[in-house]
Amino acid sequence: MIALHTSLNSPHLFIPGKPAGPAQAFILGLRGSTGFATFIYLYLAEAAECAVYVSGKRNASFEEYLSEEAEALAFVESMGFMMDNSNWRSMAQATQEELLHTLPVFFRDPRQVPAVQKRVEEKRNAAATLGRFLAAF
Repeated sequence: MIALHTSLNSPHLFIPGKPAGPAQAFILGLRGSTGFATFIYLYLAEAAECAVYVSGKRNASFEEYLSEEAEALAFVESMGFMMDNSNWRSMAQATQEELLHTLPVFFRDPRQVPAVQKRVEEKRNAAATLGRFLAAF
């Protein structure tokens, strides 16, 4: 990976076929054996769903990649996202590892994101507590 941009805010989005809600945006720049590619990942945290936008150019030159990255940033900013360049390549390896294990963009299944699992567990605990409380009457 050569670049990671993350949203600083979570505007309310409607993505066709998905429930509307607050979203996070991620833009990834990847370098493969034949060139560069840009991906946009939109994460709907409340629904634990995502949408991925892939550039038509997967084997872009570095100059084409820079143009694609600028277009991706303009696209997500037009939806209301404020983006931050994480400076992935200059990040300490430990920080990179932590992000790989916590950010939704790096999970195959958005329902497996630690924050989602924590929220599900909290709902279960709240329901169990309410059940015990009501059973006391």
